Amino acid sequence: MKPFSFRLQKVLRYRAHLEKRVHLQLCEAAGKVKDQERRIVELGEARANAAVRLADEREKGIRACRDQIHASFVHGLAERITAEGRELEKRLERLDRVRNLLSMAAKKKKSLESLKEVQLARFNEERERMEQKLLDDLVVMTRKKGEP
Repeated sequence: MKPFSFRLQKVLRYRAHLEKRVHLQLCEAAGKVKDQERRIVELGEARANAAVRLADEREKGIRACRDQIHASFVHGLAERITAEGRELEKRLERLDRVRNLLSMAAKKKKSLESLKEVQLARFNEERERMEQKLLDDLVVMTRKKGEP
């Protein structure tokens, strides 16, 4: 009897390759989300520090033009934080899309793996039946030879 061969083995390998590619995309997207979150935290800290310095300078008394420069800097940081927050939302959406793609790729690969397991089980059953038939035939033949 021929050894077991899965006709769709190349497709299964391709599905595994696609799953690995999507997994790498997921890792990359997750890294970008973490970088974006880190940037937002850094900008928040910078804004908080700038606001504290502005409050200290206002307490001491500063010129109006200098106050306006500091206030516009703090306001600019707040706008950058908002913009970075929108970018973070976009990256989170991308991360969700890639997660869904990974889930679909894993399902497709798993379905082929299940099909392969089913076919292998059938092949093994057929092989066992053939072996049992050969053994039965052998027993019948040896009994016939033993009879006069």
